[in-house]
Amino acid sequence: MDFFAAQELARKRTRVMVVLFVLAVLCIALALYAVCVYALGSNLLAPEDAVPGPLVLWQPNLFFGILAGVVILVTACSLFKIARLRSGGAYVARSMGGLEVLRSTKDADEQMLLNIVEEMSIASGVPMPAVYLLPEEGINAFAAGFTVSDAVVAVTRGCLRSLTRDELQGVVAHEFSHILNGDMRMNIRLMGVLFGILAIAVLGQLFVRGTAHASFWRSRRSKGSGSATLVLLLVGLAVMVIGYIGVFFGRLIQSSISRQREYLADAAAVQFTRHPQGIAGALKKIGAAPMHGVVANAHSQEAAHFFFASAFKSRRMRLFATHPPLSERIRAIEPSWDGRFNHAARTHAPRRADQQKSKSSRPPLQPHDFIHTIGQVSAAAIVTAQQMREQIGADLDHARQNMQVARGVLIGLGISASSADDDAVQLLQVKKSMEATVYREVESWLPRLRGMHINQRFALLDAALPIAVGPDPATCTPLIDLLHDLAHQDAEVNLEELALLRATSMFVEQRRRPARRIAAMSPAQMEMPLCVMLSAIAYATGSDEAVRVTAFKKGARICNRYLLKESLLLPQDCITIEALEAALDQFTHLPIPQKKVIFEGALAVVLADGSVSQDEYSVIRVIALSLGLPMPPLSTDSSAETA
Repeated sequence: MDFFAAQELARKRTRVMVVLFVLAVLCIALALYAVCVYALGSNLLAPEDAVPGPLVLWQPNLFFGILAGVVILVTACSLFKIARLRSGGAYVARSMGGLEVLRSTKDADEQMLLNIVEEMSIASGVPMPAVYLLPEEGINAFAAGFTVSDAVVAVTRGCLRSLTRDELQGVVAHEFSHILNGDMRMNIRLMGVLFGILAIAVLGQLFVRGTAHASFWRSRRSKGSGSATLVLLLVGLAVMVIGYIGVFFGRLIQSSISRQREYLADAAAVQFTRHPQGIAGALKKIGAAPMHGVVANAHSQEAAHFFFASAFKSRRMRLFATHPPLSERIRAIEPSWDGRFNHAARTHAPRRADQQKSKSSRPPLQPHDFIHTIGQVSAAAIVTAQQMREQIGADLDHARQNMQVARGVLIGLGISASSADDDAVQLLQVKKSMEATVYREVESWLPRLRGMHINQRFALLDAALPIAVGPDPATCTPLIDLLHDLAHQDAEVNLEELALLRATSMFVEQRRRPARRIAAMSPAQMEMPLCVMLSAIAYATGSDEAVRVTAFKKGARICNRYLLKESLLLPQDCITIEALEAALDQFTHLPIPQKKVIFEGALAVVLADGSVSQDEYSVIRVIALSLGLPMPPLSTDSSAETA
């Protein structure tokens, strides 16, 4: 399944969640209505000499009042929880007892984990997520967040103690599949929905406790209050039992959404690493471990659907299991598995032979492969990421050292993207605008950045962005303004400068508004921005007029469903960087099907001549960044040929 199909599937599952949520609310309201009708019609609260009246089953005012109350309570609790979750995956990880693994760690296992996550990040073309370590000794992991800008990968200490590097890589690849396929956003919303549904059961428990505690004092004050207290206690028990309708639907929602995604993520991990023994070995060790993947935390039930394996001690009914049976998952990866779980201890095996292949043994990436690389992590891309780490690993580590260093990297990338003749003027502007420590970092980084390949610079960009932005995006305004001024200083913004500006501004925007709604555009709204984008790409190829027109028409043919009439290549003086940025801004929050058509149209223009130059690669990167599409680097061989 490709990135676009996986994203669309995640949206469909969200609709399933909404349907089950509505059904849960209706069932809870009906059950509460039945209890109230019985309590009111049984005359238990009436005087002993009162004449019983007929039992009225249908009381619309009572029913709709109860329904409104349930909707308000459940919705308010869900919105409260989702608001708490807006800080992203870090909130989930911390609520599970996780501690962030810092780059400065001296622990060899933690350093190995960071390196694996970094390699996956480079290979998939997304900023490196924060890494958290959970205290549990079981083998488990999860990824959480609204977007890649606030994503985290969390693993248990048991993973580091029990898994080999290949097995740990398989687990991390599984979690990156959830990051790339849009599962994280749905998981966050599901966690909020579950909290709201379960609120009725919690309310019933509180009501029962309060009634029982007060019953003794009420009975002493009034001899006739015993029956009333009993009725209230019974009502409280009924509310608590009814609340477990929410528990039923909550588990049903978790299981219906979570189980099939685990099969897909397992398959994606095998596709990413080309090493099925890695993730299969991790699953076998979970089956062999006494505590399996247990996470003993108060929030583990509401976050059960996040995890790599089941986080519960007891074996639940299959209908409500959040994960498929381990044996079925293993057989899906290894059909010839003998059914025995692996008790073997961890060994530090050498790097696999397929990861030691020389650059010349891999075919270069072909132009038509670009659409298939979006949201995917190939084994070749992981090898490229490992080679890149060997080449600039010290720079990547240094870029994450602190916020001042990371901001120095971003500013250095902005300056190095333009001519070296402007360095003195731009450095002076940095000195006036930023603090001295940042200025010194820019000075030290600039010579190294100019000697790097574009893939390496983009890897540094993804490494530095999360640290440079930090927990409060509001503090980034001076940085973004400076990057904008540096890019426009020579009155001409090149493609690499535009990529840097787009990446930074979009990352900050996602941090500020991680839960922003997606909205489709009509063909009439999309026509002009599409023409501007396709025309800008055609002019960026640097070909003659006839070739540009041909390239534009190829892109327009792909996007014809959004072009209301015969569209023509716009005059070059109408295509400015500002016009292109304005067009791309309108495409940022479109649904995935529309983004796919736009990206395919852009690729058709770029690849019209059958080759990919470095400038054209920058164009593809700019479009992918603007559409929020994770794009891996070109393989080393291909990069060398196109540079």
